[in-house]
Amino acid sequence: MQVELNITRGDIFRFNMSKVLILKANLITLGFAVLMGAAIALLNIREDSTGLGWTYFLVFTAVGGIFIFVVMFVFSLVFVLINSTVKSGVLGQHTYTIEDAGFRERTEANDSLNFWPSIPKIEKTRTAIVLQINPWLFHVLPRRGFDNDEFYEAFFDELISHTTK
Repeated sequence: MQVELNITRGDIFRFNMSKVLILKANLITLGFAVLMGAAIALLNIREDSTGLGWTYFLVFTAVGGIFIFVVMFVFSLVFVLINSTVKSGVLGQHTYTIEDAGFRERTEANDSLNFWPSIPKIEKTRTAIVLQINPWLFHVLPRRGFDNDEFYEAFFDELISHTTK
């Protein structure tokens, strides 16, 4: 079974926005940012602080950590969007094929085959089929690129049938 899709920066943006607070790596980053905020706040709090001082500390830690996380996320997303090109194989025409051996992706830049046992997670959302290859690498197959809903569902069902063998 095969599908040809045109991947755009919009697809990458939508995928990242949908996963920002779900991916384990992002949650670890958020925790780290909150800890950084707490460290900064602790360095600035005095021994004679009152309950109000500790309230400020907690608010500063939460708001500061979230702010640091958002800045880091925006910076990373902008970097990814700027560096995603057709020549790098991220954007443009992709041919995805379900083969007996695995899931094949062909672009202008590459031809890769991920064997079924190496694909830890496949999920279907209302907007895309997502194959997670590792914690940092995903294949996103936007629903809009499929000829119809029946083909979208059939493609997903075929993917799942190969991972449960």
